[in-house]
Parts: sequence; C-alpha cells; structure tokens
Amino acid sequence: MVRGKPLSDDLRGAILNMARNFDLHEICHHTGCKKRTVQRVLEDYRKKGTVMREHLRLEMRGAKRIMSPGDIRFLTGLVRHSPDVYLDELREMLEETRGSEVSEATIWRSLKRCGFTMKKVCLGGIIILSLTYFRTCT
Repeated sequence: MVRGKPLSDDLRGAILNMARNFDLHEICHHTGCKKRTVQRVLEDYRKKGTVMREHLRLEMRGAKRIMSPGDIRFLTGLVRHSPDVYLDELREMLEETRGSEVSEATIWRSLKRCGFTMKKVCLGGIIILSLTYFRTCT
C-alpha cells in the first residue's frame, strides 16, 4: 500500500466487517479495492489486532515532547487566567508548581501548538505582547 492514495480508516473497517460475511472476490467487487490491498488490510488485522492506520506517525516526528499533557493544561489555564503573563513567568510557575524545567521557547511552541497567538498592543507608546487564544487545544 505504498503507492497511491492510502485507504481511510472507514474503508479499512468496512473491509474487516465484510470479511466476516463475504469472500475475498466479493469484498474487492463491493469496495473497488484490489485483491492484494484487501489481503494486506486483513493481514494487518491479524498481526496488530486493528486495521486503523497509525496516526502517531505524523504526530510523533522529531524528538519526544518534553512537556506532558498536564503541563500544557496547566500553562493554558494560566494564560487564560492572565493573558498578559510573560514567558519567563510561565516558566517559573511551571517549574515551581509542576517541577518541569523547560525553556521559554518550548513553552511558546507548546502554546502556539494549542492555538495561542502573540498580539502586540500599543498603549501610549509602550508595546505590550499579549497571548490570545483562538481555537481549542488538541
């Protein structure tokens, strides 16, 4: 299944369900998939116990994440409570409360991944950077 468009998880599930009642040629006829594709989906099920694709491949590229989901929830709560907090203050609070030692750049990347943006607000010639939340953190 290297070439062409990858099969959706829905189609993989349908192939698995059809395998209970239909033979290989009927599954190919109804789904429009080639015989070898159906065989590979069923083989994946026998080996892994699931036919769903590994979504973590795209999410887990690069180095392992330093911050835990709990750390990220803590940070997003702090920023929602006081959006004008500085990154160094967030780093100190995270270290004191959660015991996680991370850089300000890591904190910013995590907040950015969660949908926060940095806004510049000009008040009487003084530029203030404020974090703004624009979507749900995943």
